[in-house]
Formats: sequence, structure tokens, C-alpha cells
Amino acid sequence: MSDTAFIDAVASESGLLAEQSQLEDSAVLRLLDQFYGLEGELIRIPTEKDETFRLQNDDGNYLVKLSPSDEDPMIVQLQTACMEHLERAAPELPVQRVVRNLDGGSEVLVPASRGPFDRVLRVMQFMPGQLLANDTPSAAQLRSVGASLARLNRALQDFDHPRANRRLLWDLKHFHRMRPLLDYVDDGARRSLAEGIFDQFDRAVVPLLGTLTSQVIHGDFSPFNVIVNPGSPDYVTGIIDFGDAVRTPVIFDISVTMANLLGADPDRPWERALRVLEGYQSLRPLPVHELEALVAAAPARLLLRALITQWRATQLPERRDYLLSHSKPDWDRLAFTSRPRHPQFASHPDPDEPSHRRDLEHYCLSPQAIQGHDQRL
Repeated sequence: MSDTAFIDAVASESGLLAEQSQLEDSAVLRLLDQFYGLEGELIRIPTEKDETFRLQNDDGNYLVKLSPSDEDPMIVQLQTACMEHLERAAPELPVQRVVRNLDGGSEVLVPASRGPFDRVLRVMQFMPGQLLANDTPSAAQLRSVGASLARLNRALQDFDHPRANRRLLWDLKHFHRMRPLLDYVDDGARRSLAEGIFDQFDRAVVPLLGTLTSQVIHGDFSPFNVIVNPGSPDYVTGIIDFGDAVRTPVIFDISVTMANLLGADPDRPWERALRVLEGYQSLRPLPVHELEALVAAAPARLLLRALITQWRATQLPERRDYLLSHSKPDWDRLAFTSRPRHPQFASHPDPDEPSHRRDLEHYCLSPQAIQGHDQRL
């Protein structure tokens, strides 16, 4: 299969291509009353593919999700099973809880007017609080974010599901097949920047894909799916949206969080991302060769978001200006990150210095040195 055909196939399986029909709010309320015994005020929340709502009533707040009709219900069940596993295996983690319906089930199948699958109705507890995306965390708080992800990964390491090996457009193990998306980048400087990131990924990550530590991961541990309380010592008070759960190398989970922080400070573009990694390393250390691969994976994840946004702008011309305006910051941050200062991870530790801090504070590799180091992995 050509890379272009592969992208189309994976995008379809990821639920990103089909035009979605919307249920009337009144129809959603009837379903909630019939199957959950819930009623109240329904507020729509814009999301990538699901129809998503906040339901408010005297008893509290709920999150209501209705999957698209081109998404296999077994993929949705993977997400639900992931949350249920975490509730059993690590109840101390602040993961969103699934609300049972009147029959004791976690999902309700809703016949669709078009599309290959029934739609899946789910209700979850609504997690209040502030998104990490709307806060300016300290270095210690960023380490707390990384530690929370490490705890989450540790709790998921023995979880499995029949559809855990799903194909997902956002999964970085397919990144090297995404080069055809460069055809949608008109700006020469941006295309050159992107080609360099693809080249680095091909050198540093692709040869290791079969050996990297893999398990089911959250898949989108981004600042928009992490809820925080700046006044709490725990800081991370909520983890939401398991829509991108997939079995893949663990470093790709960390790369999502890091990618969202790369270039936030143009003068020190890796600083915030590395504080997250430092927190992760404190609880679940990665081997040096995986850390080196992460140096290439984090910018690749940021580039993937820019490219998918650019590509979707051509698929949805009515939203083109909106989508492209939202991808511009990603390109700017990629440019900051591409400057010739990258983190280096020492292979021969100083026994008197904490390894994760030494590794994270060492910023002296040039792109040429990284290239040579990649060839020795």
C-alpha cells in the first residue's frame, strides 16, 4: 500500500474523514432519560469527532459523548475498558469515571441514519477544574505533570484489549509514512523544516520501532486533557479523554505532552518540555537509547499536528482559515525548537549526580552531533 493510500485508510479508521450528522439536543436528552434516568440542561462542547455535551442537573455535572457512525464501536469500547481498568487497578489516579446506565452497562448502542456502525452513547463524570493549557505552571508543577503520566503508564502496563493495536493517524509509529502530507505545505521554509524533522525521525526512531518499550497508552496526554489545581500540592487533579488510546511505544505518550510545550519559550525551547520528562524519569526511568529517540519524537509529534491540520484544511474548505490560523503557532514553535541546541542524554553517568537531572540539563548537542549519535544507536 502506498503511503498516500495508507494515510487515507488510517484517517478513515481514526474517524476523521466522514461527514458527521448531528442528533438534535432533544433526541440526546430522550436517550439519556431512557437509558440513564438522567435529565437536565445539555450544553454542546466542540471536539474533533465525537458529539460531546455537558449535562447539568441538581445532582451534578456529567460528560456525554456520542461516537461518530464511522468509528467501530469496539474502538470506543477500548477507551471505556481503559478507564474501567484504571478505576480498578489505580483508583488513586484522578481519571474520569464511567457512569453506568440503568442496566448496569457502560455504553448504549444508538442506530445511525447513515454510516457503517451504530453510534455509542456514553456518560462520564464531569471533572471540574482548570485545564493545564490555561495555566502557567512552575518547573515543579511541570514535573508533577510528568510524574502523573508515569503513574498512568505504570497502571496501564498490564492492560490489553482486542483492538489495542488499532491504526490511529496520531500514532507516531506511523509518522515515517506521513511524508505525503508535505504536499499540502506551500511555504518553502516550513517544508524544509518539516523534511528535516522527518529525516531525524527516520534516523533516530524508525530503526528502533521494533525494540522500543510498548504498551497501551493514553495517546493524548496534552494540556487540553489534563486538569490542574494550581493551589494543590498534587497539582494534577484530572485526566480525561482516552479517545486516542492505542498500543504503541511508551515514548510516544511522553512526546505528546512534550510537543505541546516545545518552543513555548523561544529562548529556551526545550525547557518546559524537559521539566515534564524529568518528572516522568523520577518514577519510571527510560533507557538512554529511548531518551535519544524521544529527542526526535517530540518535534515529530508537534509537526504531525501541524501537518494534519494543514491537510484537514483542504478537506474542509469552509473551515480552512480557522484551521490554518490555529496551525501557525505550531510552525513558529517548531522553528524555535529547530535551533541548534538539543538535549543530550549521557551514556556514562556520574555516580555522584542524579542521572535524570544531569541528562535533562545537558543541552550541548548540535544537529550534526545528534546525527552522528543516531548512527551509533
